[in-house]
Amino acid sequence: MQKLITIPLDDDNEEDMTIREHLSSYLENGWRVVQMIPVGAGVGTGDEESGPYVAGWLAILLERFE
Repeated sequence: MQKLITIPLDDDNEEDMTIREHLSSYLENGWRVVQMIPVGAGVGTGDEESGPYVAGWLAILLERFE
């Protein structure tokens, strides 16, 4: 079984590159990382109108054998 998750990378020091998906939970439950790819470029400006600035994303392919 495979699963694709994305992790936004925050360029704001307040967030300290927070992982918003529960990657550690997947890894603890038998999933393993098959591939990790940087995706996209920064979006947003950090103001209330456009939302928080996101430096990019990681697309992570996970796999688990049952």
